[in-house]
Order: sequence, then structure tokens, then C-alpha cells
Amino acid sequence: MLHTVKKAKYLDGYRVQLSFDDKKVKIVDLQDMLKDAKNMFLALKEINFFKKVKSDGTTLVWPNGVDLCPDVLYEMGKTVTVRKKTSKPPSSSDKPQTRIAAKSKR
Repeated sequence: MLHTVKKAKYLDGYRVQLSFDDKKVKIVDLQDMLKDAKNMFLALKEINFFKKVKSDGTTLVWPNGVDLCPDVLYEMGKTVTVRKKTSKPPSSSDKPQTRIAAKSKR
């Protein structure tokens, strides 16, 4: 199956959190892959350059033109559960409406 990386977030070291088109979120650690890096991949070993990672809407990219196959990233990644925020502060429209009945004159 073809996957696409919709969002990428640098975490630490050579780890990146990726959000895929099937709504799965995975963490990919590229440290082992970069151990024997050569040519254009050599720049990624510099952590400050590695941190410049982005998603182009399809896969991971860096400023020097390096990109990685999204299907390989999908297979390498470890799925994580992302908790959605369920509690939100009440807004003024969430407050119960109090109605005061008018007293009738007798």
C-alpha cells in the first residue's frame, strides 16, 4: 500500500514523529540508517541540520534535497497512540441558561 507523510515533528536525537494519510502516527528512529551515511545523507548526521526535517505532504524532506520513501518510513516506524484532548474549558455558550419566570399579578 502506498502511504504519504502528512506531518512530521522532530522529537530528539534522530527520532521523528510522523502522521500518515491513514491517520496512524508513528515514531521513526533514523540513527541506525545514518550510521554509515555517505554523499547527501552525510549532512543529516549533523543534528542541527537533521532538525530541519519537514513533510512536503508526501514524505520527509531536508533542505539539501534528501527525501525518504514514505512506505519504508511506515514500515520502520513504531505506532504510537495519540490522545485527543477531551476536556475543554467551558465557553459562555456551554453555561446553563437560567430563566426567571415573571411573577403574575393577582
